[in-house]
Formats: sequence, structure tokens, C-alpha cells
Amino acid sequence: MLATSQVAVDDSEEDGSGGVATPVEPDLKTLVAVKVCEHGPRGGASEQRIEMSLKRELEIMRSINHPSIVHLKAWNIEPTRALLVLSYCPGGDLFDVATTHRDLLSPTLLRRIFAELVGAVRYLHERRIVHRDIKLENVLVNIPAHELANPKHDWQTYPDSIITLTDLGLSRFVADDEKLETRCGSDDYAAPEVILGQPYDGRAIDAWSMGVLLYSLLESRLPFDPPPGASDAHRMRSRTSHRIARVEWRWIEYAGEDGDHDGDEAKFEARGLKGAMEVTEGLLKRARSRWTIDKVAANEWVCGGIQVEGRASLSTGGRRRRSIMTLTTTCLFFSHFAPRLLANLHNSFQQSGSFYINRFSAT
Repeated sequence: MLATSQVAVDDSEEDGSGGVATPVEPDLKTLVAVKVCEHGPRGGASEQRIEMSLKRELEIMRSINHPSIVHLKAWNIEPTRALLVLSYCPGGDLFDVATTHRDLLSPTLLRRIFAELVGAVRYLHERRIVHRDIKLENVLVNIPAHELANPKHDWQTYPDSIITLTDLGLSRFVADDEKLETRCGSDDYAAPEVILGQPYDGRAIDAWSMGVLLYSLLESRLPFDPPPGASDAHRMRSRTSHRIARVEWRWIEYAGEDGDHDGDEAKFEARGLKGAMEVTEGLLKRARSRWTIDKVAANEWVCGGIQVEGRASLSTGGRRRRSIMTLTTTCLFFSHFAPRLLANLHNSFQQSGSFYINRFSAT
């Protein structure tokens, strides 16, 4: 979708009269992403349920502001679907990078990506928000593959956010000691307490999912998949959910040479990833002994992954600029997805050059 870019307004800049400085002229060819959420009979879910979910997702997205979390630019609710205008991430998702471009995941890049993700999740938890669907596919990459391959980049000091945590459809606000019961998210990333149908702490299951994600980046496989070389009979007897419930996982590429499936510290140290081993092993535990996100953030491998001036914006949130989203007749995407909205948009643009139509609002 083509749209005008955000109009950047620096909070620190004021004009001579004490007012806010005049916004800069927008670039008319900035890409954005549009998430289309269908509901009702066509969408396969009850209208009431999807409306509640969308309301909660919109409420959360409008309340947060972090450079490594998806940014809601505009939205529109229609009778059978909702359209969310979001940040566009040209690098695809982390699953694609981890599978198709694994050679690009150098130890410093992997460290930086995980450090940013920890900062994003910690930011949510500090605001009593749990994500509940953290996985490789829900972490978008802000940089295309050819830029990730650029050897001139020092990922520790790279000035911009590299990843974007997205898909807050299962997120919700929680009280400090609240236990949840709804089973949601991907089974491959589900914590043992979720698999067993027990009441769970949303922060603890986010931490577990972070451990699954980090293991997957290190080993290029999910921790609870059948081990390589397992017989068909073994695969049939031992389901993934059973292995998760038993917390039965092992290192493969980083296992000891003597056949011991515990992590070989020497292998991790040789690549500068000993901290990654410690964090993974601290997260993939039962809830009572699992590391919290705060403990992960305090680990030297994580907290040293970002060495950028103003790093607080990556670890605790906050954008340096406020954004006003204006869309014009360059919104070609809507000619397919929302002809009526495009017509309204065109009429509004002819009158004022920007729009705030019905429930379609900019944030």
C-alpha cells in the first residue's frame, strides 16, 4: 500500500511564540502495512467475540509507544471486517530470516535482536500487558536481507530498531497477581502449564515463549520437535505436547561431544553465545523456577546487546517524535480492500489534504 509518510513533529522543538514547530512536508511514497480482520459468518468467528478482541487490541495498541513494538497508524471498523494500518517492515518475519537467511544471524545480530525483543516484552509487562503469542512469525524485521548482510554494520551500536514485535490480537491487560485460563497462541510455543490446562501467569508464559524463540534461533529447530534421527515409532509415541508437559528438550548442535545432550559451554563460548545458553536454560523451565523477563534483561549478554546513545528508547519505550498519519489518494491498496473508504478518503483529501472520517482515526 502506498501512502503519505508520517508527519514528524519533534516534541522538543517550538516556534518563537511557544507553539509546536510546523511539521515537515511528508514523503508521498511511504509503504505501510494493512491488517484485515474479518469477522461474522465470513470470518468464521462470532461477531461479539471478534468485536471484543478487536476492541482490546486497539485499546492496547493505542496505549503503547515503543520502537520495537508495532505502531498503529490508523484504523477503520466495518460491518464485516476491520482494517488496521500498521508500520511496514521490509525484512519479512524472523522465521524467514532464521530459516532462509540463517547465515546472516551472526552472534552480534542475534544478540541485538533478542535484546530488543526483551526490551519490548518488558515494556509491555511493566504496563500490565501480556502478549500471549510470541513466536518467530510475530517478530518482524525492519531491515531487508541485503542490509542484514552488510558487514559494515555494528549491530551493538546500530542506531535504529531492528525488529518489531507484532500481532497483539491475543494480548490483554492483567492485574499483578491475576491468573489466566484461556488457552491461546501456538502449541509449539505453549508453556507446560498451558498445555496441562492449569491457571497461568501471563508474564511467565511470555517468558517461556521467549525461551522457545531463542532456542530456535540458536538451533534452527523448535526445542520440542522430535530429535533428529528419531524413529517413526518414537515420533508416534511421543507427541510434542507431551514433551512440553514434561519439559523434555535437549541441545542438538550445541550438545557435548560425548553424546551428552546438555549444552557444551565451550561451543557457546567459541561463538560468544554463552549468555544465550544461560538465558535459554533459565527460561525453558517449569513456572516455579523459570526466569522472569526482568532477570533476563539483567543478564549481561542481553543488557550488553545494545550500545546506543539514548538506548532507553529501545529498552523502556518512547519515540522521539510524535506522528500524525495523513493518507492521500495514493492509497492504492484501498482500491481493492475498501472502495467506499477510498472514495471518502478522496473527497476528504480534495477538501483539506488530510482526513479523519467516521471511525477511521490517526494515532
